[in-house]
Amino acid sequence: MASLDERDITQISLRFLKSHYRQRQREGATVLSSDMRGAGGIIADGFLSFPQMEGEDFRATIEATSRDSQHEVRFQLWRSLLKWDSAACAAAFVATGFTALYVQDVLPMKQFALAVWVGFLLVAFLLTAPLFYVLLSPMRRYRYIYAIEQFKQYYADEQWVAIAEDVFSNYHDDRYYLELRGQCIYNGFGLLVVRENKPPIMQVTPSRQDLFSNRRQLIPLFSQLEINRMAQEDKYPDWLRQFKPRKLINISKEFKYQMSVCLIALLAVIGVLYLESQDRPIKVLEYDEYLAEMDNARQENRFNIMPDSIRPNQYMIDTPFVWPPPYRKDEQAYLSLGLTATSPPGPVPLLEPETQDAGFIMAFPGVAGLITYDCSRLRIGGDAFVVQEGIYSSYSQAAGRIAELASYGLETSGLWLGCFQDEGRSYIVFFGPVFRGAAEAGRALKEYETQLGDNVLDIKLEVHALTIDPLQSK
Repeated sequence: MASLDERDITQISLRFLKSHYRQRQREGATVLSSDMRGAGGIIADGFLSFPQMEGEDFRATIEATSRDSQHEVRFQLWRSLLKWDSAACAAAFVATGFTALYVQDVLPMKQFALAVWVGFLLVAFLLTAPLFYVLLSPMRRYRYIYAIEQFKQYYADEQWVAIAEDVFSNYHDDRYYLELRGQCIYNGFGLLVVRENKPPIMQVTPSRQDLFSNRRQLIPLFSQLEINRMAQEDKYPDWLRQFKPRKLINISKEFKYQMSVCLIALLAVIGVLYLESQDRPIKVLEYDEYLAEMDNARQENRFNIMPDSIRPNQYMIDTPFVWPPPYRKDEQAYLSLGLTATSPPGPVPLLEPETQDAGFIMAFPGVAGLITYDCSRLRIGGDAFVVQEGIYSSYSQAAGRIAELASYGLETSGLWLGCFQDEGRSYIVFFGPVFRGAAEAGRALKEYETQLGDNVLDIKLEVHALTIDPLQSK
C-alpha cells in the first residue's frame, strides 16, 4: 500500500475540518488554503477560516506529516536547554548549600586556604551539573517536537497535527506517539490520524481556550496565490523577501533566566569568601621569625619607629615629652604663647615591704604602689638571665626607679640579689621577664634598645646572669 504524502494528508484534513466546523455560527463562507506562510519562517500546511458573528475571523491551521517527514512529530532531546537548566540548578544547589553550612559554622573554613575552597566549589559544581542533567532529562520540557514547537510560535484559534496512519508502528505503546499525544493534550492542540480511503481518526480535540495566556502573536498567513499577487504589484513585505522554507525550524531561545541564576549563585559564593577573608586566623610567629619581620618592616619604612633620616620634621610639638620613644631633643614648648609643658607625673607612692629583704618587686598597671614577694616565691632552676637597667643599694632606691620609669610608660621589675649566690644584697631593676638562656636574653636586649630610640633617659642596658641559691629553691 502506497504511503500518503503531505499534500494528500493536508487535503484530507481540510475536508475533515470543514465538516467538523460546519455547525459553528458564522457570517460567511469557509475558506480553505494550503501552504500558507508567515513572518519568522512560519509554514502552515493547511489553513481554514470563516468570519464569526462577533466580526473576527476564526482560524484553524494544520501541520501535516507523512512517513517521509516523520521526524517532525518524533521528539528529540533539547540538549542546549537541558544543559543550561542543569548548570543553573547545580549552581543554585552548591551556592545555597555552601552558604547555609557557612552560616551554621559547620565548614572548617580556617583549615584550608581560600583558593582551596574555590577548587572544592568548582569540583562540586562539575560533579553536580551532570547529576541534574540525568535527573531532568526525562521531563517533557526537554522533549522537542518540531510540529508542536512551530504551533507555539504564532496564535490560531485551533491548531491540528495531522499524521499519516503509517507514521508510527502502533498507536498503543509507541513512546514517540505517546509523547506526541501527551504534548498535544498539554498544549491544547488537536491530533488527527489520516487514513487512505477512510475517514480520519480524531485522537485529540483542541482546547477551546488559549492555554498560553495570550503570550503568542497573531501572525498574518498568506497563500501562494496572495504571494504571487503581491509579487506582481511589487508589495512584498520585508520578511517575505528573505523567506526561506525550512524542514526543521531552528528555535533560538534565550537562556537569560538560567544565566541570572548562575550569576546570583556566583555572587553569593564570592560574598561568603570575602567575609571569610576578613576573618582569617592570625599567624603566630616564632621569636626569630618575629625579629626578621620587624627588620624587614623597618627597611620598608613600615615600622612605627622610623630612622631620623626619614622621620618627618615639618611639625611642631607643644610638649617636651612625646610617647612612644624616641623623644625629640630639638623641640621646645610654645613659651611665647603662654603655654608651659606639664611636668611628668612623679613616682607613685611606695608601699614599704614588711621586710627589706623583698625578693621580687613588680608594678601592675592601674594598681597604686608596688607588689613585693619574698625569695621563696621564686621558682628558677639553674641559671637565669635578665635585661638589666641598673643595680641599687636599697629597696627604696629600686622601687623609686621602677616608679619613675613607669611614669614614662616603661614597665620594669626588681629582684633582691640576696636570693642568688654571691650576688650581694643590692637590688637589680630589669626589663621584661626572666630568661632561661643567654641567647634569648641577648635578642630581647636588642629589641629593648630599638624601642628606646634616642634614649633621652640615658638608660644603660646589659644582660645580667643570675644563679639561684639552692637553699632558696627548696
